[in-house]
Amino acid sequence: MFDKLKSLQEKKGRIVAEQRSIIDKAEAENGRSFSAEERSAFDKHDQDIEDIDRLIKVFQREEANERSVVEAREKVEAEKRGKTEEANAETAHRQAFDAYLRYGHTELSEAEKRALGGFQKAVEGGAESRAQSAGSGAAGGYLVPKEFSNEIEVALIAYGGMLELGRIWGTGTGAAVDWPTLDDTSTKGRLLSSGTDATTGSTDLGFGNKTLAAFTYTSDVIKVDNALIQDSAFNLGSLITEAMGIRFGRIQNEHYTKADGSSKPRGVIIDAGTFTTNVAATAITSDNLLDLLHSINRAYRKNGKYTLNDLTLAAVRKLKDSEGRYIWSMGDMQKGTPESIWGYQYVVNDDLADVGASAKSVGFGDFSKYIIRNVAQPLIIRLTERFAEFNQTAYVGFMRTDARLINANAVKFLQHAAS
Repeated sequence: MFDKLKSLQEKKGRIVAEQRSIIDKAEAENGRSFSAEERSAFDKHDQDIEDIDRLIKVFQREEANERSVVEAREKVEAEKRGKTEEANAETAHRQAFDAYLRYGHTELSEAEKRALGGFQKAVEGGAESRAQSAGSGAAGGYLVPKEFSNEIEVALIAYGGMLELGRIWGTGTGAAVDWPTLDDTSTKGRLLSSGTDATTGSTDLGFGNKTLAAFTYTSDVIKVDNALIQDSAFNLGSLITEAMGIRFGRIQNEHYTKADGSSKPRGVIIDAGTFTTNVAATAITSDNLLDLLHSINRAYRKNGKYTLNDLTLAAVRKLKDSEGRYIWSMGDMQKGTPESIWGYQYVVNDDLADVGASAKSVGFGDFSKYIIRNVAQPLIIRLTERFAEFNQTAYVGFMRTDARLINANAVKFLQHAAS
């Protein structure tokens, strides 16, 4: 698998070099436009790069799946040797949860009901118990086991750039939480004159706080044919949780990016700073991205990353510095060096705007100051009768989250001129 990935990475490097030679040739000839043949070749190279990136992701998923098989086998062997009571409880919960998905609460054995009910008790007394209707759980569904919850998290990250950038924080209950904030970057010490009281002119630390709530998201109804449900070899839990994760990821990333915070999370763009110096309405330059980088205080720049959508990234990949060097680097997978812009990592977020008048197209800064708060594990409810005439069973998921940028000076977005 490593050899396949290495070969693809090398092929991608050759294609990038060919693209750059086309650009360099046009620039050397008084900066002329591409000929029809060059444009066709350049676009084909773009498509080839996209195809290679897709193959790389496929091989990486296969590698991850192979690791999962090995880990699952090791887990079984560890259980045979005698795992802890907690691990056994999780296994019982996962097995009972699978039975619940396939057959419903009324068909569960008493042991399976206890396994599911015992997991519920972990959150009784909080908002989650009300969401589940407490008690038996038949009306309110059950919390997703950790194994499937991890699959939801993977799907969320795949469809949400902000989950790659932000700091994810989990809580057991949904009670509002005040997160303390502090930004002391503009405050300096001072020279103390002889005989002067050190307390004179003292400056207090600028402590504050921002409140994180817990807003409820739903996956909407996921319908599954009963023939699949009855197939014991079919991984029903993975199918449903992956679908839930994709749906949650798409809506939550949109809100984490640009929502106004009214009865929903507050998007990072709302509270972040804005950079507008010499930024044109419908274009972006290498200097713009460098100036954006340096507009962030060095205290936050050391952990800084860029974020932009895929179309903007395509434009940035063609930009050069004043000495004719590309500011985008493809990195080196073998050495663990990621792709970068001006030497800084970036994360693609397709909920960011394209380059255009008044748009905020590119962000830079320490996005770990954007806190994403998730409550417990997602909840799944089985709907038995609703689509019975279609020989289908339906499932609906719920997830509770909120997010805020706790330091507005840590992140800025490049905003284009209005015209």
